[in-house]
Amino acid sequence: MSSAPPSPSPAPAAPSFKHWLRRELRREFQLAAFFLVAALALVLLADRLFTGFDARWSRLNHDLAHTALDQHPTALLDTFAARLADTEYGWRLLAWSAPFNVTAAREQLQADFPEFIGLGPDGQPLAVRASNLVRPVPGQREARAAEFLARHQHIESGRFSHIYRESAPFDEPSATDRLARLITKLLGLPDALLHVLHRIVQGGVAGILLFSGTLALSAVALRSSARPARRWLKVLLCPFLASCLIWVAIGFMSLGAALCGGFTPNTAALALLGGAPLLYLAAKAPLRLLEDLQLKPKPWDGVERRRNPRPSLPPAPPAPPAPPAGA
Repeated sequence: MSSAPPSPSPAPAAPSFKHWLRRELRREFQLAAFFLVAALALVLLADRLFTGFDARWSRLNHDLAHTALDQHPTALLDTFAARLADTEYGWRLLAWSAPFNVTAAREQLQADFPEFIGLGPDGQPLAVRASNLVRPVPGQREARAAEFLARHQHIESGRFSHIYRESAPFDEPSATDRLARLITKLLGLPDALLHVLHRIVQGGVAGILLFSGTLALSAVALRSSARPARRWLKVLLCPFLASCLIWVAIGFMSLGAALCGGFTPNTAALALLGGAPLLYLAAKAPLRLLEDLQLKPKPWDGVERRRNPRPSLPPAPPAPPAPPAGA
């Protein structure tokens, strides 16, 4: 007599968010303590072995504190919005570093040709009288004037002159002009993004490490998470999650300065290194909570709500009575 095949064992239920958070907190705090002790030991060892390490370490902590105070996500968002609001954009790609930016192109033209202030009534370059900024060779004055005129015409030909009128620059533009200028700001989105990235790079190695580190932690957490399910949603969510992690990192640096600022001013880097595991936990926690709170379909309550309901089936015939025992 053949035995029935064994039924597959049910998959173990995933732990709840509360139990998962308690387990992860215990593990990440242990990692944070290990990272903090290891980083402190490496700093002390490097201070004894390498001359000039103290100055470089102080510079790194100063740059991190400056980045936390002046380049946090809200400040960068204000920079992005101010770049769009205060800049005139055209339809011509004027420079790769500032695409479609008419204002930046004019400023660069003025920096390259400081001996000219614009065009005169006759349409020719208007030179500064007795200019001490640049004294070109007499034979090159006409060549520089021709080059200035060509670049000026190239910039002005790519403007939306009917939207950005220069006849009355101090007058308030009409509602129609402001609405039309809003469309031109779409062309300025790459320029504003490049301007924000340039400001991050100007912050030095500290700013690059902070932003790239939080972006990498966010990308790893999103890649290992089942929610959101769409890959393009994860790509859109990654910068937002990284900006939230920067606020958490700023909180760690502030806590380190408040607790240990009386002993040494160089606390930002150690607080950031020790809090790296907790930063990763802060990136995973909302995604794990989203998995735990995913909506499940409710059981059907017996009410048909479709537009074309299914045809009712006749009731099944009753089952024949079972024969009496011993029959």
